[in-house]
Amino acid sequence: MRLLHLADLHIGIENYGRVDPATGLHSRLRDYLERLDEAIDIGLDAGVDAVLIAGDVYKNRTPNPTQQREFARRIHRLRAIGLPVLILTGNHDVSPAAGRAHAVEIFDALAVDGVTIADRPRIHTLHTRSGPLQVIALPWVTRHALLTREELRMASFLEVETMLIERVERFLRQAADDVDPALPTVLTVHGTIDGATFGAERQVLLGRDLVYPRSLVALPNVDYVAMGHIHRHQALGDHPPIVYPGSIERIDFGEEGEDKGCVIVDLGAKGEAQWRFHKLSARPFVTIAVDVRGVSDPMESVMSAIGRRSLRGAVVRVKIEARPEQEGMVRTEAIRQAIEEAGASFVAAIAVEVERSARGRLTRDDTSVLDGLTPRRALELYLRQKTPPLAEERIAALLAAADELLNEGDGMGVQSQ
Repeated sequence: MRLLHLADLHIGIENYGRVDPATGLHSRLRDYLERLDEAIDIGLDAGVDAVLIAGDVYKNRTPNPTQQREFARRIHRLRAIGLPVLILTGNHDVSPAAGRAHAVEIFDALAVDGVTIADRPRIHTLHTRSGPLQVIALPWVTRHALLTREELRMASFLEVETMLIERVERFLRQAADDVDPALPTVLTVHGTIDGATFGAERQVLLGRDLVYPRSLVALPNVDYVAMGHIHRHQALGDHPPIVYPGSIERIDFGEEGEDKGCVIVDLGAKGEAQWRFHKLSARPFVTIAVDVRGVSDPMESVMSAIGRRSLRGAVVRVKIEARPEQEGMVRTEAIRQAIEEAGASFVAAIAVEVERSARGRLTRDDTSVLDGLTPRRALELYLRQKTPPLAEERIAALLAAADELLNEGDGMGVQSQ
């Protein structure tokens, strides 16, 4: 039996792009949809029997109708050729408030044949052309889903986390005992496993993570663990394989050096799962850092640095370190034009960091910075101009806190992107 394992589609993140007036679609929405199409093509070419999406279909739990339509078209494509699809709910799909619908609940409400929405801990059986597949589903765990109001009111934060881990462990142990050991079995989890390496998704996470011990998911009778939530592709174990496919598209410059992709899984004899990562053609993000403090012609150094990089189709930012007397010699409009002529998709920022200046700055004539500017983007640009520079970990933490506030606003009709 062969599976396509995807996670963290994040349809709806629309930073570093612009709306195409001809189609009305944002260029970054097209990026994410094209990566999803590419992953589906890989799965179909490989002859997969089922598709597992391990959470975070959308940017948040309130996708707009266009985003829902485009995702539904991809699901229809899979169902039209008879492939069962299981969608696990992730932290971006669910509301922190009890009783509110999650982002993919419409598939459940319409009882779409062959589409399984795994929004609570339970065992599902998918009927594939190669036989039945058992899936133990552990979606993003919310405190109100597993604990009573009285437990939440009376317990400390540490006690709440301990109770949650204990209840998750009881469910998983019982589920591993309940499955038919003769049938192929996958555990799919949206969450954090101890030892996993985070990437830039720390900037877009909503809420505090529960961290599961690796032993919690390395269960008897489970052939493969299909993870979601962490954007960096990685594998944490072999028996069974515990695999994060990573996100399908780069979200920010923090993911500049990460490959994006999907995973094809082969479930052979019991306990002999094999998997392979397939790289997707994610849009490149390129940072050009130039120190011109020791040169007489800053523009020549900057243009030379631009010429040495492949920028076609890339989202590009330029960081220039300069002396105060060189500031007026840096012509940001000429830099922007050179980047665009090199085929870049979007100029994210041209930042001149002046030595001994009270602060770095984004020059007024860099009009490209204003294209598609959002509150989150404005905050990121501000933080990256601080002098002395903030550590990346500090910037990520501040942006994560801002995202929580902005996404709370999304639920009240406020758009953060």
